[in-house]
Amino acid sequence: MTTKPRPTLDSLSSRFARKDLPPPPAAPVPEPEAAPEVIPPPSAARPPKDTRVQILTRIDPATRKRLKVIAAEQDRTIQDICEEAIRDFVGRHSK
Repeated sequence: MTTKPRPTLDSLSSRFARKDLPPPPAAPVPEPEAAPEVIPPPSAARPPKDTRVQILTRIDPATRKRLKVIAAEQDRTIQDICEEAIRDFVGRHSK
């Protein structure tokens, strides 16, 4: 029984070498009358920091499935529905 010789790494290098990328398209030439682009300061570009905290809970699959259906029917997310339910619960039981 004869076995085929295994290829060397040198013979495989051309297969796995990085291919040359095509040159990027030429940048369009701006019109002479174009107004300079205003770049907002970095602080204005960032969205406001989310100060909420995460709560992990487990529910049975049937309840989750029904919750997903309700969320789709109301065009809302499960997150929105859960937040509303928690706010309602806390509101009813707060003094």
